[in-house]
Amino acid sequence: MNIFDSLITAVPYIKEIMREDVMITIFDHEKYVFYAPSKDLDFKHKKGDPLPPKYQNFQMVDSTKTVVVKVPEEEFGVPFESVSIPIKDENGTLVGGLNAAISTKNQDTLTTIIGDIQGISNGLVDKIQHIAAHSEELSATSNQISQNADEAVKKSSNVTNITGVIKGISEQTNLLGLNAAIEAARVGKDGAGFGVVADEVRKLSTDTKDATANVEDALQQIKGSIESMYTDFSEIANSSQEEAKLVTEFMEEMEKLNKATEDMKKFTEKIVSYDN
Repeated sequence: MNIFDSLITAVPYIKEIMREDVMITIFDHEKYVFYAPSKDLDFKHKKGDPLPPKYQNFQMVDSTKTVVVKVPEEEFGVPFESVSIPIKDENGTLVGGLNAAISTKNQDTLTTIIGDIQGISNGLVDKIQHIAAHSEELSATSNQISQNADEAVKKSSNVTNITGVIKGISEQTNLLGLNAAIEAARVGKDGAGFGVVADEVRKLSTDTKDATANVEDALQQIKGSIESMYTDFSEIANSSQEEAKLVTEFMEEMEKLNKATEDMKKFTEKIVSYDN
């Protein structure tokens, strides 16, 4: 039994142990010695058919190593990987070649899916980065508003102090008006004009007191609103900071996913290729 007969006998076993269905061709320097198609690949060769001119005289094999060629879908309608090894006789002379062609349709589909996942992952990372930037801006703005509200509360307290001073002046004015009225009554007719002035002073004091009380009430309401706003914006600022932190952590996880996807893509390309 020569080397060709031995290989032909072994073909069924070779196809059995291969992890995928393969097309196997055995040839000498000018013709096909054996041909077995696969489910996806069938070039309709027959035993004894001449090799194409570009493959004759062992142009598709290397006498010293395995030759791996990746063939795109455009050439034969199915993407595949061709692995050719030299066949030598007992004297080490190159007498033929053995070629196994494996469809890479499933691998290419997997690579495409991984690429799509990678694209989605990259898109999510970009969007998360924008969200993170907006969260940081919102946090900074909320902090600034909280500081402004705190300053407004302090200033409203100062205004309250001023109204207290005005209230004290009003009380003193009222007391002066009362004393003036008593003095006008004591003088009698001669103090009638002075009594009118005293009444106006007391009326002014009363109006000032009432106006001051109204201002104080309004200021207390404004102060309460500002304090409430300060509390609300402080909570918003804290929430914004927490959101920015969570977004950053999520972005880090997405970057890990992106790297894992890239690693998986490289690993997949490695395990499905015979050229390693």
